[in-house]
Amino acid sequence: MSSELHQSMDHAWRYFELHAQQRIAVFNFYLAISGLVAAGIGVSLQQGGRFSFAATLLGVFLALVSFIFWKLDGRVSLLIKRSEIALAEFEKLSAIEHAALFFKSEDDDLMRPRGIFSVWTYGRCFRLSFALVGGAAVMVSLLPFCMSFPIK
Repeated sequence: MSSELHQSMDHAWRYFELHAQQRIAVFNFYLAISGLVAAGIGVSLQQGGRFSFAATLLGVFLALVSFIFWKLDGRVSLLIKRSEIALAEFEKLSAIEHAALFFKSEDDDLMRPRGIFSVWTYGRCFRLSFALVGGAAVMVSLLPFCMSFPIK
């Protein structure tokens, strides 16, 4: 392998590694924020009365945070895909066919079964988490309004 090719492959690998670590760090930060806000919502709902408005605000905030982190994860996912494509191209140039990780995995992904019991990607798991927490936050933010109108 030439020196330029090796440097380019090393650059693509560092790019992949940086953004893959960043993706996990961002999701961990999201979990910490959403846990703290959910605890605040729980305390506000327990107090009831005048704290119901705080639960609504925290619910709206959590829904907004979920949306922002969903968009951030989408961006990082695109950056990771770029590096995966570059690494797959470098692997095509490699003389060792059986050592290909990125190039072979693309073919394997096309053959993998889809569905709820199949292997899920990080992206699918993260998007589901963002959607569930964001949806729950919207419902919680509406809860104080629903409780203020008694059903007859």
